[in-house]
Amino acid sequence: MKNKIIISLLLVLAAVVSFLVYQNYSLNKKVEQLSTGKTETNTTTTTIENIPIDPAAESPFDKNYTDPLKTKLPVVQPKNPSNTSISFERLKHDFGKIDDNQFANTKFHFTNTGSNPLFIMKAEASCGCTVPRWTREPIAPNETGEIYVQFDSHFKKGEIEKTITVAANTAPDKTVLTIKAIVIPIDK
Repeated sequence: MKNKIIISLLLVLAAVVSFLVYQNYSLNKKVEQLSTGKTETNTTTTTIENIPIDPAAESPFDKNYTDPLKTKLPVVQPKNPSNTSISFERLKHDFGKIDDNQFANTKFHFTNTGSNPLFIMKAEASCGCTVPRWTREPIAPNETGEIYVQFDSHFKKGEIEKTITVAANTAPDKTVLTIKAIVIPIDK
């Protein structure tokens, strides 16, 4: 057991040393480039003397960490979109009976039945257990899109009804979609 711990520590030490050697090599290469007095960035040549150094500048390490997986994608939309109309194949979906330890998924398909491009501004669920994703690009007249909805049944039981409010450049500007389920507890 003791030998395994020593071997593991030696492997970790070897990895750290390898990393430091690589960093040292990279740093030496940069110092060598800078010692020539010129560095190439795109098509502009800059000398060391011309590089401004601002001691009050904010370090990238001072910024708060943002999880890239939780960052919302930007919605592509014009400043003042002209109204159009939307038609969903259905406004409600019933999952029926589902276990309390699963994710249930469905798609609400829609068509732009107007004469202007359709922009889905946002789709908000009434609960954090329901996550909608939607077509972010403009939908041309007579084209289709979808709102994908995932429902997390963990820690839920009984009859469940959740809504997803879709905001778009339509009149009226909001459409409400509904999902239903009967969540059956599974004995653990």
